[in-house]
Amino acid sequence: MSALNPIRQERSLRYSRPIAAFLLLAGLAAASTGRCLATLVQPVALPELVKRSTTIVHGTVLETRTESEAGGAQIYTYITVSGREFLKGGPPQGASITFRQIGGQVGDQVVYVPGTPRFHQKQEVLLFLTGDDAGGYPQVMGIFQGALQPVSGPGGDRRVQGLGPEGNTSLLPDKAHEAAGEKAPVLGGSFNDFLQRIRDLVKKQAGGSRP
Repeated sequence: MSALNPIRQERSLRYSRPIAAFLLLAGLAAASTGRCLATLVQPVALPELVKRSTTIVHGTVLETRTESEAGGAQIYTYITVSGREFLKGGPPQGASITFRQIGGQVGDQVVYVPGTPRFHQKQEVLLFLTGDDAGGYPQVMGIFQGALQPVSGPGGDRRVQGLGPEGNTSLLPDKAHEAAGEKAPVLGGSFNDFLQRIRDLVKKQAGGSRP
């Protein structure tokens, strides 16, 4: 989804009754709207995020599309990701998965929920997804909490970080892992170590023996 012009956004939200109604509904559903929406996301440690997620996928964004639904009262952006690896749940390896998030632009109607990640084609992502919503699609855990990506670090090492600034503060230290005498992978640390920690957690939570 491309960057939104703040002036156009303000005019669209001011003069579009359907969008105003949608924002009200979204606010009631999330108990808040605007900037307050992001503050409702409770930081959790990686083990809890893995446990709560139905699907965890490392892959590449194939496409995004935005659709107006419920007679124009709701706008969703649909993101399709080709899975390099499904670390938990999901379809068979190599398949794709489509999830959605509230917001987007359809014509002159624009909805943006603060904190929602921006996705684009060919983007490499690591996603923690919910189960299917009422429309039959998963969503990102915690609005932005479950949307991560690898970035180049010093010496060419790949580091893991959130897709937005809010995401970089949404994970708590993995104290249980540290208590076992091991350094816990964290945001800003090695992406490969982060992936391996997720694999270990999935196995452990499924009844495997690895710590």
